[in-house]
Amino acid sequence: MAEDKLIGRESELTFLEGLWKQKGLTTCCIWGRRRIGKTALLREFGKKKRTLHLQGIKGSYYENLSSLSMDISNFLGMEYPQASDLSHLMKTIEDICREERTLVVIDELPYLLESAPQASSVIQKSLDTGLRNLDCMFVVCGSSISVMRRETENAGRPLFGRFENTLQVRQLSIEACREFHPDLDDETSLRWYCTVGGIPFYHLNLGTENYDGLIQSKFFGTGGTWRGDAAGIILQEFNGNTKYTGIVKCISDGYVRQSEIADKMKMDAAGCKRALDDLEFVGIIGRRVPMGGSPKKPVYFIRDPFIAFSYGAALRNERLMDRDSNKNAAYGIIRNDIDTQVGKSFEIVCGDWLESAYLVVERGQWWGRISDSEADIDIVAKVSDGHGMIHTVLSECKFSRRPMGFGAYNTLASRAVCAGFTENVKYVLFSALGFDDDLIEYAEENGISLVDSGILMGKKSPPRLFDRVIEGKGFPRVAPG
Repeated sequence: MAEDKLIGRESELTFLEGLWKQKGLTTCCIWGRRRIGKTALLREFGKKKRTLHLQGIKGSYYENLSSLSMDISNFLGMEYPQASDLSHLMKTIEDICREERTLVVIDELPYLLESAPQASSVIQKSLDTGLRNLDCMFVVCGSSISVMRRETENAGRPLFGRFENTLQVRQLSIEACREFHPDLDDETSLRWYCTVGGIPFYHLNLGTENYDGLIQSKFFGTGGTWRGDAAGIILQEFNGNTKYTGIVKCISDGYVRQSEIADKMKMDAAGCKRALDDLEFVGIIGRRVPMGGSPKKPVYFIRDPFIAFSYGAALRNERLMDRDSNKNAAYGIIRNDIDTQVGKSFEIVCGDWLESAYLVVERGQWWGRISDSEADIDIVAKVSDGHGMIHTVLSECKFSRRPMGFGAYNTLASRAVCAGFTENVKYVLFSALGFDDDLIEYAEENGISLVDSGILMGKKSPPRLFDRVIEGKGFPRVAPG
């Protein structure tokens, strides 16, 4: 798959094109985690437009001035003397925008701010004066979501109120990521998505290698450089603050309640809650909400598949993954750990798919004790049928190496009764490798919905959950009952 082909960003491009059509000064703030594809999106959007793309770099103020001045030289097609300061540079940008309609992009704004904190004030002054009456689109972009939010949403910061439009570039769906490697079989493609998530960088140019080979080539030995990415992503997001990597490690180690995390990190409750909220906002962690009278409080989990895998199976088996020789033998030892990690992420993928396919009002889990043993239900969701009725959808999610059989359904059904789910209940079973024939036949006769990899990846239509379903966003496109 060619790296220059933009995949799965149609809605983002439509949004930006809508802004471009507006007259006068239009501003937009774009953020998203590292390697999510922000720069690729902006490059695609800037095609066939008069675009000045300025790139902040991780370096000194002098190095940033030099780099930004070079960007202007490349735009002008002639040498532009290095700007003496940021005010001088912004005056040049204003002059460029006076000539004709221009798209101005300052990429990786947090890097520029790190070397020049006054940059926010300089940009604010230019937007309020020199650029105010010009016909241009001014975009700032960055990988540190916390910095971008602070600079544009905090009333005490110079850029507050200057960017009316915001766009968060999120991870791609599994359906979109399938386009990066159409030659991979469905199981490998789905397993890979449950390992690295929807980050385009981790899907580019995989070839036709099987899953075991992909893990060994990207995570094992001296060439397995991806193992260090997860900590780097978190540290970059939070300005090198190691309390955030520590919290993620706690959650990966099984300390999933706020009180447990605060205790292990030696943090006060308020500070721990703020850090957890920060991690949740940027999509690194999430909360599992207890449903159906479960006596437990919400618990935290690592939502980002790549970070979950890196802090889970990879970190726990770091010494084995360091090996350059006998990779197959080492992989065989840790294969169960990898399968377990993939299975956990598969539950999240299935829950996210459910929300994309149907009108989900609330989503969580149930966990508790049944016959003196701990038990859970993978997904509990309140789903509207579009006609005023709310149904309870209960799901079991399995990414095993064989089709799902009656055992999984029977376990789910018995737990549902013990947990008190008895009215308006719909069962939806998720299995990466499909279902046994007898379960398929039983499901058809008893209104149980089965979702396999083909449905998850958009190759087949979602099942019809209710007798009457309206067409539109959030519903499968089927004829009304």
